[in-house]
Amino acid sequence: MKRAGLLAVVIIACGAIMMGWQSRLIFYPERLAADVDFELPRSAEEVHITTSDKEVLSAVLYRAQSSQGVILYFHGNAGSLRTWKDVSSDFVPLGYDTLVLDYRGYGKSTGRITEAGLYEDGRAAYRWLIQQGYHPDDVVIYGRSIGSGVASKVVSEVEARALILESPFSSLVTLGRELMPWALPGLTLRFRFPNEIHLAQTSLPVLLVHGRADELIGAHHSERLAEVLGERAELHLIEGGAHNDLAAFAPYHRAIAVFLASHRSGGPAHVPTAEPAP
Repeated sequence: MKRAGLLAVVIIACGAIMMGWQSRLIFYPERLAADVDFELPRSAEEVHITTSDKEVLSAVLYRAQSSQGVILYFHGNAGSLRTWKDVSSDFVPLGYDTLVLDYRGYGKSTGRITEAGLYEDGRAAYRWLIQQGYHPDDVVIYGRSIGSGVASKVVSEVEARALILESPFSSLVTLGRELMPWALPGLTLRFRFPNEIHLAQTSLPVLLVHGRADELIGAHHSERLAEVLGERAELHLIEGGAHNDLAAFAPYHRAIAVFLASHRSGGPAHVPTAEPAP
């Protein structure tokens, strides 16, 4: 009985720790001063996006010479635009403008990280693109790792051309059960990101790219999402690829380029020539 009681105390304590500290366990934002210079090329500019709950998001818009659309990029759980802004190098040479943003609580963006707040950040970024003159069919939404949770929610609510998910999870609760079963994630996780449910609500074509050697989010998560999506999914598993090094593998870049080429619209994107609106 004493052992059972001690075990119960330990489980409750672990659950309490998870409830109180999960934001710090899941998210690793880099905060930046408002005057940090991103040293952007002439074809790019820093913009600010206001959410419906009055937070202000820092973002960078890169323009291609002859735009075939725009990538709305939701980055992973660590860092800031200082480290993520260069992902545009995969898309701009292919003719895609690219909007990369920092979620609330990251970089120069205001606010506190919550699941509902991150979803609103995604919606706000999408709305901003439409306000700039892009059409829904110009927008390809991209989510990497934790960004797959934001991307999957956004595409369940809006129109877009396509979706790309890099190293996604089927749900954060499922991932939590694999990584921290002692914390009872099904009961204690405030952040749930049910990608599997959200993706069942979209009809978009989806590219899933995952490293077979991913040490954090196993490739079986992408395989599960591919099952949910059925014929709409295109799954590429990168041999030897881990969680943070897919960009070092040629098949990763090739998969993205081929997918974007196969899902171009009938003509050039409806891109405004004026400066971005505030």
